[in-house]
Amino acid sequence: MARARNVKPGLFKNEVLGVADPLYTLLFEGLWVLADREGRMEDRPLRIKAEVFPYRDGLNMDEMLNWLQSNGFIQRYSVRGKRYIVVCEFVKHQNPHKNESASEIPGPEAGSADTEEIGAAPELIGSTRADSLNSDSLIPDSLNSDSAPSGAVDVMAAKNVSSNYSAEFEQAWSEYPARPGASKADAFKAWKARLKEGVSPEDLIAGTQRYAAYCQACRTEPAYIKQPSTFFGPGQHYSSDWTPTAGKSVPAQQLNKQEALEARNRAVGEQWEAQMRAQMKGVPA
Repeated sequence: MARARNVKPGLFKNEVLGVADPLYTLLFEGLWVLADREGRMEDRPLRIKAEVFPYRDGLNMDEMLNWLQSNGFIQRYSVRGKRYIVVCEFVKHQNPHKNESASEIPGPEAGSADTEEIGAAPELIGSTRADSLNSDSLIPDSLNSDSAPSGAVDVMAAKNVSSNYSAEFEQAWSEYPARPGASKADAFKAWKARLKEGVSPEDLIAGTQRYAAYCQACRTEPAYIKQPSTFFGPGQHYSSDWTPTAGKSVPAQQLNKQEALEARNRAVGEQWEAQMRAQMKGVPA
């Protein structure tokens, strides 16, 4: 059941959300109204999409939730086999109505945290009520190096040290076009799966370089770039010839739906400009 929640000025100044796809901000706000008074809800991506984006198609809600988690806005966890979400710092920045029912969902401390994606440490979840319109409101403390507990920093540092990414993967990752919500861990998992299938690191790196050049030539919006885990996945996107034909636009059938729409709009705009120039030639100066 959706509930009324507070929106504070600090949300619009958040440097992470501010440069990402605006849909992430809308999803983050949507989770506030779906959460109970403790900021918890069931982790059901399809239902969340139906509640927050009922008229939008083509959204991968699970990936969007992972992006919010990897950036410290939510934590996905499981207790006794059931999956839940908690909005980080929710009880610190929201002030639920006094008659709102108590939470029936167990907190992350009651079970093991979901380790598929990097989430916010449970100790970052505050306990005090909102009492001001501080400019940093609704910006998770985990994004502020000055306010993050040293224990949380140590945990994340240890995780990074133990990642053991190969040098070849690090090269491919550094050359892969930036994609909001990209999971390095998932990409490396897909990378290793391809190596086990006999694909060489050189072929994966070469495919990455072709795709990066393709995205740059086509001016692909970051939100429409393939997730690295998908690119290195069983669909073998890395083996495609991503090099655009010299002097020609990329055929629309090679683009995804959004890119095809952008290409068509550009073509219409260019045609209109050409017609206007032709008409202007006959107009006296």
